[in-house]
Amino acid sequence: MERRQPPNLPGIKKKLDPVGEGTYTFVVGLVTGVKGLRGDLKLKLKGNIDLIDNIKTVQIATADGARQIAHVRSFKAEQKLVLMALKEFEDRTASEGIIGATLFTERSQLNALSEDEWWLDDLVGLTAFTVEGEELGKVSAVFGETSQLLEITKGEKSHLVPFVKALVPVVDIKAGRVEIVNLPGLFD
Repeated sequence: MERRQPPNLPGIKKKLDPVGEGTYTFVVGLVTGVKGLRGDLKLKLKGNIDLIDNIKTVQIATADGARQIAHVRSFKAEQKLVLMALKEFEDRTASEGIIGATLFTERSQLNALSEDEWWLDDLVGLTAFTVEGEELGKVSAVFGETSQLLEITKGEKSHLVPFVKALVPVVDIKAGRVEIVNLPGLFD
């Protein structure tokens, strides 16, 4: 089972506020350079290439705060590079102007996750139960650089639960629940 971390939310505590603008909240990657006269963008991906190989549009966010929607002309992996060509940037000179920019896309454009995968942001708000069915509270946050802790909150109390299959064997986004093995001392 693979638990995917949305690449646009790094840090100690996951923020739910999108980094992109509007519906463009999923970070594709950073433009690190340009290849060829046609202006193919070299990308440093922030996520799995299998999720983004069919995207149609991106939002370009430059360091000065400017944003622009662009249409993907081509997307390919070439040796150790990931290259993307945009219809609005037809040559090397135009593409060089966005080196250092971050590209975002809409989550709806991403390839579907398999049944045993989910976005960590989708966990926040789920009701946490023991595997025996006792309600423990709500998932209020996901902590850690690699999202290894769930914060379960009930009333004024919060508890951190290691987010591993042995302790969190059931994640059911559709049913709005996670099930946690209630080890002695975990919720005391």
